[in-house]
Amino acid sequence: DESDYWLAKESFEAPPRWTKGLTQDDMNAIYQMGALSTNGLLAEIKKIFDQSYQLGLQEATEVTKGKNLNILLPPTKRK
Repeated sequence: DESDYWLAKESFEAPPRWTKGLTQDDMNAIYQMGALSTNGLLAEIKKIFDQSYQLGLQEATEVTKGKNLNILLPPTKRK
């Protein structure tokens, strides 16, 4: 059957070059986001943005703690 030929041919083609270096988890995330509606995708982007913002706040707090404890001093020059 001709449709079986095309299915078999496509299964042997190399993956697109843009997928080089992506893990299966990366590809799964891409496909999941591709299946979202416009509003669903916007909500997912907002969630990621909010998580990034919270991570930045936590990092700033940790850096401030490090400065207050004097553990983030520049390296001394060796003679």
